[in-house]
Amino acid sequence: VITTFISWATGFQHDQAVSVAAIESPTARKLIDSFNKAASSLPSLSEERTRLSEALNTAKQNHDQIGVLDAEHDVSVVNVKIARLKEEARMSRQQLRYLLFAGVPQADGSPKFFPKDQTPAGMKTDGRTWRIKVGNEPLDAHHLTMMGGGAVVGKIPQGLPALTVPPINLGIMLQLLPFAAIISLLGFMEAISIAKAMAGKTGQRLDPNQELIGQGLANICGAIGKSYPTSGSFSRSAVNLQAGAVTGLSSVFTSLAVVIALLFFTPLLYHLPQAVLAAVIMMAVIGLINISGFIHAWEAKWYDGAISIISFISTLAFAPHLDKGIMIGVVLSLMVFLYKSMRPSVVSLARAEDEALRCVTTHGLRECEYVAMVRFDGPLFFANASYLEDKITEIMRIKKKLNHIIIVANGINDIDASGEETLSLLVDQVRSAGVDISMSGVNESVMKVFGRTHFPAKLGEDHLFPTMEKAINIVHQTAHVNGEEEACPLLTVCRLVEA
Repeated sequence: VITTFISWATGFQHDQAVSVAAIESPTARKLIDSFNKAASSLPSLSEERTRLSEALNTAKQNHDQIGVLDAEHDVSVVNVKIARLKEEARMSRQQLRYLLFAGVPQADGSPKFFPKDQTPAGMKTDGRTWRIKVGNEPLDAHHLTMMGGGAVVGKIPQGLPALTVPPINLGIMLQLLPFAAIISLLGFMEAISIAKAMAGKTGQRLDPNQELIGQGLANICGAIGKSYPTSGSFSRSAVNLQAGAVTGLSSVFTSLAVVIALLFFTPLLYHLPQAVLAAVIMMAVIGLINISGFIHAWEAKWYDGAISIISFISTLAFAPHLDKGIMIGVVLSLMVFLYKSMRPSVVSLARAEDEALRCVTTHGLRECEYVAMVRFDGPLFFANASYLEDKITEIMRIKKKLNHIIIVANGINDIDASGEETLSLLVDQVRSAGVDISMSGVNESVMKVFGRTHFPAKLGEDHLFPTMEKAINIVHQTAHVNGEEEACPLLTVCRLVEA
């Protein structure tokens, strides 16, 4: 309220309507013509694209293949033209917004605007820096708005939108379905990211299903009022949290306040500076930045920390398009997940000080020369089955005295047809090389797959052991016939001797 009053009293907004003739800059005039030409051509092309899309649907319904090809070609051409014009308008608009002018009052009181550093000698300026106000619509050459002050909220449409049920057109719905799916996915990702930040701050439980239901209902109701697709807003959620809101009722009261403001108080918001709104949002969002979360993620897994930092920087760089930063984080996370799924941990085991079988590399243990205990950590499926095969082959190549391989399946919580086929091939390959093979710790879900594919019959029922200790007790004696080891690393602790 105070800043709005100060803005009104001091004339924070200082706009002036002039004709293009008052701007003494050929560059600005050329950019205005270029922008108007591109912006004014877009509506007619959009109408043409709509007409061609209807023609395309008609051709598809009539099974007119030539008509479909012609219509698809015409639609593609119009899409290229629209994309080109949008890019031209964007470039011209961006350059116009960067132009700065100095105002020079004339004898008749009307101003002339010269480029900031090109004011003619002897002319006195009004001391302000002026800019051309450019939006998405074509500029009126006879009524350009020059801004010589700060930006305010301006005129807000008063009242509520008319509530009407949109027409149900199955053809249009099918045509919009791919775009609707993308919008809903991006909206959900943005909303759930915001919700996680809020939940981490407040300690509340997050239910993604409820979030999806809420977004769906909001968009269904919003369609009756011709609204844009709705999603969670990071800025508004941050302000809401900063104000002390703890339940969903806060949004109800916020909505009621918005309705009342739209009905009665929109003229009072005209002079509210946009910088004040930005400051409120920034102060609210700063409180949500959790530096310790980045540090914790980095300490847990360095790549998790790196992804979180890259996503954070990307979100800032692409603002206000938060979805792009979120998509970068999602893609990086999926890439890491796929890599780890394709290259799971495959370790050799030996006896450690606590009498458990541990990774020989992590604990600096010596391996048994005659028995290799190999633990596979992760589901065994088509993407990583060959990786297990490569690891077993490498172990056989390195260990010349190897007599038996025990695959520890405690970490294999699922298996598909490719994984079972790889195990079946491994049995043949290993035994053809004169080495026996067994498995231990196979869980129930994997055993069901083995039962349906008759894998136990191929491996041998006596080669499937419930635990690692049971496997060692049975395999050790036969595998160490004529062995020369003084102490077996599978039975006693044998440390590697540092050179």
